[in-house]
Amino acid sequence: MFKSSFIVMIINMLSRILGLVREMIIGSVFGATGMTDAYFSATKIPNFFTTLFGEGSLGTVFIPIYNRGIEEQGKERTDEFVFSVLNLIVAFTSTMSILMILFSRQILKITTGFADPERFETANMLLKIVAFYFLFIALSGVVSSLLNNYKKFAIAASMGIVFNLTIIIGTLLLKNKMGIYGLGIAYLLSGVFQLAMMLPQFFQIMKTYKFTFNLNDEYVIEMFKLMIPTLIGIFGYQINEIIDNRFATMLPAGTASALNYASRLYLLPIGVFAISLAVVIFPTLSKAVVKNNMKTVRRVVHQGLYMLAFLIVPSSVVLFGYAQEIVTLIYKRGHFSEKSVVITSETLQFYAIGLLFFSTIHLLTRSHYVFKDRTLPVISSFTGIGINILLDWLLYKQYRHVGLTFATSFAAMVNFLILYTSLAKRYVRLRTFKYFIILIITFATSGISFYISKMIKLNILGRFSIAINLTVFAAIHLLIWFILISIFRKDLIEKMLRRVLNRG
Repeated sequence: MFKSSFIVMIINMLSRILGLVREMIIGSVFGATGMTDAYFSATKIPNFFTTLFGEGSLGTVFIPIYNRGIEEQGKERTDEFVFSVLNLIVAFTSTMSILMILFSRQILKITTGFADPERFETANMLLKIVAFYFLFIALSGVVSSLLNNYKKFAIAASMGIVFNLTIIIGTLLLKNKMGIYGLGIAYLLSGVFQLAMMLPQFFQIMKTYKFTFNLNDEYVIEMFKLMIPTLIGIFGYQINEIIDNRFATMLPAGTASALNYASRLYLLPIGVFAISLAVVIFPTLSKAVVKNNMKTVRRVVHQGLYMLAFLIVPSSVVLFGYAQEIVTLIYKRGHFSEKSVVITSETLQFYAIGLLFFSTIHLLTRSHYVFKDRTLPVISSFTGIGINILLDWLLYKQYRHVGLTFATSFAAMVNFLILYTSLAKRYVRLRTFKYFIILIITFATSGISFYISKMIKLNILGRFSIAINLTVFAAIHLLIWFILISIFRKDLIEKMLRRVLNRG
């Protein structure tokens, strides 16, 4: 178990790093321009459906039914269910992809606000190119879930690496001949390669493939019934992205691209810390609720909240305080101009304000799920959508990109407060005062660490001096916490030492 988790964690970290390299190369080759606005706007459409069907509902609902089917009726019968699901996905996603191609103009008129014909026509052509990405990645979502179920974690976890490498290589090879359209072709091919990479192990498990198409299969019916509430919950976050992009494309060229580049940076700590923690905690919470062990539920939820505070608050301070330096280090090269640096760093700062809320929502949502409550997260999600739309509309003309990202962070805060209050009142007696004190202390220690690290000036290293600043920040932050724990919770250090000595 530990070995598999460690391997997946390393692969995910590598994928995140390659994701930043991918954005660096796109930024260097194309900058933050009208062309990149067109690309990011076009790819948001298949991404929207991909997250809903490929990476969201299908995987989480499919596997429990598959495992129960094997127990109840054996593998041969359950394989029929797998084939039906995959064939239904092919039929549905192919139809949706064709509709995206046929009605690309109408879709883009709804999802973007491009006033100039050049950006609109570029986005229109790109959407036609990338439309069938939805087909390949939706199939990959189910296949990867099946591989994970048979403990073939590494190959499924490597999908992100294949995606990033394909776009990196495709961009570098096709940039001169095809420009931004080469990036669209690379995006489509990444979906093909992700699916192709998993097929050998898929056929090791399934042995064959059948083109069965049984809509009356009891397991298929059950799966699609269970998908609906989960799909609605995921829909909230995805529609927020579409809405933000809609308003951003009504602003000067490059604004939508700046939002995308900044989002890659603030999503890094969310992906590495928040989502990983929520995924690890979920099974423990689920088992504890089944056994009605509320003491364990309370302990695990508190541990999750405190750990996120310790990890996410300093990340937020770093992204806010060092926004311009980080954006300069990662993106400023080639066609990525100084103006693009300013817009992207300002966008990143306002995303950083909401980072704690974005991160904690993942834990709070799953905490509701273990109590079989999917209604409240849906209500919370749509409340956030409403607030985001309203604030986007009120702020985008005067405050531009800053107004859009403030709206997103504010909506996340409201979402967080609804979920936290609901969990505390209905399910788990949370120590709100203690949590608040931990947040204050963490903000204080992060602020002190930032102030000291900011005083270090190493101009000789140029843009790379930020690496020294961040190292000093982390060292001081950890040192302060070690001192505080030594004074107030010496027992924790003794427990950790005992564990290390026992393992040794």
